[in-house]
Parts: sequence; structure tokens; C-alpha cells
Amino acid sequence: MSKGKMTVFKTDRHEDMAAMVFVSLVTVAVLLYMAYIVPNITITPTQDGKLVALKVAPDQEIKKGDLLYTFEYKDKKFVDGKLEEKLATKDVKASTNGKVLSVDVKEGDTLKKGKTKMLVLDHEKGTLP
Repeated sequence: MSKGKMTVFKTDRHEDMAAMVFVSLVTVAVLLYMAYIVPNITITPTQDGKLVALKVAPDQEIKKGDLLYTFEYKDKKFVDGKLEEKLATKDVKASTNGKVLSVDVKEGDTLKKGKTKMLVLDHEKGTLP
């Protein structure tokens, strides 16, 4: 019996290559699923805040870059070891073409991060939401 490692390859490059191929296939599968199979998108806020302006209505066609809504939130920053809060606004724009299926909020509503269902959009097939 020979001394040393019992391996067919001198390095583990084949394992690294297999991992890269596997990750690439999974990524492609997820992107294809999102682009062609996901029927619609439910939009929820990315932060707690208050809806200031709603720029879309049900059955409205939208284009990439159209303003969907504006919300107000508390911007928190540490400055010299102290927490400072100030009100800020953020405009949210469409990332793809599509159609607004439903609107579940109205101006002045309080928004909870990830919990408040705001809009349901039907995105253009073949594009990523």
C-alpha cells in the first residue's frame, strides 16, 4: 500500500468547479422562475412609515421607472455617539412594465415593514420584478 493521500486528483479543483456549476444552474433556474412563472408581485414597504402619495390606481398600465408611491419614514443615524432622527421621504418606482391589479392602501395610511400589503402588480413576462 502506498503512503500519502488516497485521492484520484492532486487538488480539489474538481469540487470547486462542480460547486460553481451548481450555483450557476440554481441562479439561472431562480431567474427564469421569477421572469416567466411568477404570476404577479405583491409590494410591501421596505421600512415603517406613512404613505404620503399614491400615484397608481387599479387597472392602470405602468412602465419601468414610473412613480408608484412616496412614503415618509424616520431616518436614524448615529452622530458623535448620539442617535439622531429626522423625517425623510422616499419615492418608489416601478422596476418593470406591467399592470396594477389592486391597491390596498390609501394616502395617510401607516406602513409596517414587510407586513402592509400595498399593491399587486402583474409584471411583463420575461422581465424580472
